[in-house]
Amino acid sequence: MYRSANPFVKTLLEKKLTLALAESMTCGLAAHQLSTCKGTADVFKGSIVCYNEEVKKDLLKVSKNLIRKHTCESAPITESLVKQLSKLIKADIHAAITGLASAGGSETKTKPVGTVFFCIRYKNKIYNIRKVFRGTPLQIRVKACYALYDLILEKINQ
Repeated sequence: MYRSANPFVKTLLEKKLTLALAESMTCGLAAHQLSTCKGTADVFKGSIVCYNEEVKKDLLKVSKNLIRKHTCESAPITESLVKQLSKLIKADIHAAITGLASAGGSETKTKPVGTVFFCIRYKNKIYNIRKVFRGTPLQIRVKACYALYDLILEKINQ
């Protein structure tokens, strides 16, 4: 299951791009994986871990009405996180991730455990992606992090 984030960081270095993250369900794991790579200091601006709803509302200014309408684990919330993150941290790429790694959240038949919402802001374009992963909570989080890197690479290489 282990995979290195080195190719992702290498691409950001080659393209001279910087990255900022807002992490909910990954709890800082995406930032941690990047920290193990050579060159990370040149491309990674930082990550705000916004696992708790209050942090989403208070720090990242996500509307409580938006949360009430869509739940914290949803595309609209993830997009709001990206938009607010871009006001707090200057970077070329902003990305956010929310989702359900374990039971007890807002899961439903159409949004089962393993559902992850990604939002990427690059060149003033917003990309929303939804994926479903299987595995333990840790496996889902790890898979989500690497999917995020792959999705970012896909957008910057278009």
